[in-house]
Amino acid sequence: MNTENKPWYWIPVLNFASGLPYAIIISVSVIMYKNLGISNEDIGLYTSWLYLPWVIKPLWSPFIDLYATKRKWFLAMQLLISLAFLAVGFSIPTNSFFIVSLAIFWVAAFASASNDVASDGFYLLALTKDQQSFFLGIRSTFYRLSMLTGNGLIVIIGGYLEQ
Repeated sequence: MNTENKPWYWIPVLNFASGLPYAIIISVSVIMYKNLGISNEDIGLYTSWLYLPWVIKPLWSPFIDLYATKRKWFLAMQLLISLAFLAVGFSIPTNSFFIVSLAIFWVAAFASASNDVASDGFYLLALTKDQQSFFLGIRSTFYRLSMLTGNGLIVIIGGYLEQ
């Protein structure tokens, strides 16, 4: 793999793109359900299952290595996550929006966890050990910035759009 690929260009974007779906699925979904009138008990019970894909991702991560390149997995999972978020938006006006949107979030959660596996694998393959050490803080910073964006900026924008 080409290690002269200007990691300053792709590491921040890659890690921001990995963290944002996690923040939206885990935090924004809870706020969305609360604003749509779902009870706290149902929100707590059903959205807690959305954490599961990130917990069990080591179980299917070897299959990601077998079936395509890390780049193809990343791009495919980003597309799937985008389509899932679009589908959640279209499911809200339906009568069974809670069940349908939870199922879609579940698919997006598995896609996001797979995206994390592919991103981490690409990072390990594309960089030398010294570069990996150097960019570790950069990766973490942009992942945390995506969390702030997902938990803060997106919620603020959603609040303004709701009014």
